[in-house]
Amino acid sequence: MRSPIPAVVLVCAILLGGWGCSTKTKTLAVRSECPSLDAGDYYFPKGALDPSRPKIDRLTRDWYSQFLRVMLEPSLSCGQGSGGFAYRFLWLRGSHHPIAVRIEGGGSSITLSAVELDGAGGHAPGEIVKRIQRALSPAEQSKFLTTLSRVGFWEMPKNQDRFGLNGAQWVLEGAADGRYQVVERFSPGPGAYRDLGLLLIEFTGIAIPPLDYY
Repeated sequence: MRSPIPAVVLVCAILLGGWGCSTKTKTLAVRSECPSLDAGDYYFPKGALDPSRPKIDRLTRDWYSQFLRVMLEPSLSCGQGSGGFAYRFLWLRGSHHPIAVRIEGGGSSITLSAVELDGAGGHAPGEIVKRIQRALSPAEQSKFLTTLSRVGFWEMPKNQDRFGLNGAQWVLEGAADGRYQVVERFSPGPGAYRDLGLLLIEFTGIAIPPLDYY
């Protein structure tokens, strides 16, 4: 049975008087230097998730960051980078293993790095149980880039007016051409955004039972 997602969602609902928080798109510049790893804005700059509601922004940044730290993931929002692009999908399901999939490209090669934890997205990270690193095939590269273009990632609102007690957070970050963007959705329905998340999970080869996709 799916477990409730963390209290940040309830806080959001209480503060706004309804189930939902919506923030317009505003891409940020990739920061040239990174704060310390344990800083609250190492992964997500202040205001990156909800600039108009600082308390919700902080709670959400802290929630997502604790998983990325355990995964030993790098920050996409800071550092010089390699001049290419990087996208990361963080999948936090209430009762199932947290998974992150990072796609990085430069020149003619695109690589995949994925991490699975043994905790649950709505509770605690746990520990790393699987790490995957490999190059994408030309066919996979083409499929990824085509699906990404359909999403309209850089123009998407950061979040949407849809939350609930049971489900999963689908968080997509991107860094390219000196810009940084992060978009989050709660258990998205059929569409390009969900298709991209499912494609990245497919690339990892991690077996997910049909009922565990939410």
